[in-house]
Amino acid sequence: MDDRLVVETTEGAVRGVADDGNGRCFRGIPFAMPPVGDLRFQPPQPAPGWSDIRSAEHYSPAPAQGSGGLAGDGGSTFPTFPTAAITTTSEDCLYLNVWTPAASSEPLPVVVWIFGGGLEAGSANPPYSDGSALSRLTGAVVVTINYRLAALGHLFLEGWSSNLALQDQVCALGWVKRNIERFGGDPDNIIVAGQSAGAFSIGTLLGMPSARGLFAKAILHSGNASRVIDRPVAAAMAADLLDALRVDEPEQLRTVPLRSILELQGTVVSGDIGERNLPGGRAWGTVVDGTVVPVHPLHAITGDVPLLVGATRDEVRIFRLLAGDAFAIPMPRVHDEMRRIGVTDPAALADAYIARIGSGDPADVRVAFLSDAVYRRPAIDLVRAQLAAGGTAHHFLLEDEPCGSRMGAFHGSDLLFIFDKLAQVDAATPAHLAVRTTLVDAWKAFLWKGDPGWTPWQPGAPSSRAIGGTNDMVIEPPADEVRRCWPERG
Repeated sequence: MDDRLVVETTEGAVRGVADDGNGRCFRGIPFAMPPVGDLRFQPPQPAPGWSDIRSAEHYSPAPAQGSGGLAGDGGSTFPTFPTAAITTTSEDCLYLNVWTPAASSEPLPVVVWIFGGGLEAGSANPPYSDGSALSRLTGAVVVTINYRLAALGHLFLEGWSSNLALQDQVCALGWVKRNIERFGGDPDNIIVAGQSAGAFSIGTLLGMPSARGLFAKAILHSGNASRVIDRPVAAAMAADLLDALRVDEPEQLRTVPLRSILELQGTVVSGDIGERNLPGGRAWGTVVDGTVVPVHPLHAITGDVPLLVGATRDEVRIFRLLAGDAFAIPMPRVHDEMRRIGVTDPAALADAYIARIGSGDPADVRVAFLSDAVYRRPAIDLVRAQLAAGGTAHHFLLEDEPCGSRMGAFHGSDLLFIFDKLAQVDAATPAHLAVRTTLVDAWKAFLWKGDPGWTPWQPGAPSSRAIGGTNDMVIEPPADEVRRCWPERG
């Protein structure tokens, strides 16, 4: 038996498998008790220990997930990866995977990856989350974690513990902090990283008291601190789900068949990318409950964790392609969406977008507006909050188009680079591979030094790294009429 493949954790010994030459992979390690039966809709409980060597040779099932939501932002298949369909799921899902590169004489940075999927779908396992590729490209120890999804992880029940998915993530981070040194990782250099829903989760973790001290840096791709659901909306969603399930008291949820929850949870949220993400929208997300999340995440930023924050230029274009005709709404309705975020002259803002993108098609305007409203501008809001708290933040904008101009620099395109999947979409050309190198090198520099290689973001200055664009550095948000019609937030 290869002694390198056996590691003693605080709960007991695990045996992994060889991965990519001298690397190792430890699969399906429990970090909490199964959240089933009486533990359904309860905070994660510590995993029980074991005396024999536990096999860590097989992946655990993905978290239970069902219908509902918008494909790619809550559907069962992420559009970027045709092979990433998730087939095996379970309510018993609180497991993680660890990849280690070849043995090193010094402790390695640790990346804890939180997957995206609209908080409704996803998995910590390959090919959805390819920790092996990420470890190989960065030279870091990589941990991918599961967490409860949709209603099981985010249902808000008055008087009950809430934000369970975030509590799952904190529990996993605690396991990493206690154990990662035994896998060759540096417990003082844990970097929490995620894309989309994963990054939105990190935007909340940055200010959660229970997460303090569990990570040293954070990388957020296409996510920020804005995925916060109004408390009355969250309470109404819970009431509607109980009504749909025909139960009178929340306690009865513990005995409702899992299949019923998965089938009906999508009926209480919106599937439209704008409707679900603009203020007042119905979606799963953080609820400021006063305990787990005491205040709005944006107001809880302490500045003590260096940030690398980024977005793709054309975030919402993929959702337009997925939704088809349903995405195209008349311009007056686009104006209504603009009013929801406090724009006082939506006609002027629409005209400014038309000038920016060179198209008067309401659907094109909506793509540009929602890309800003949901992703790009809230990313800068997070950066501003970080700077106001005395911290440092670096920002990037991914502009490369690995799948062509029709899809543009779409939401999720960054995963093709950091998970080394360009060949899967016939995009492993010298130009796209050069973009991969640029992005991965920025990660590596940030993991080791906290500096990706360019100046921190500054308001009104070309301090956002444009990766895959024609200019190395750009001003974000762009200094055009859109900015003047959409005043800066504090």
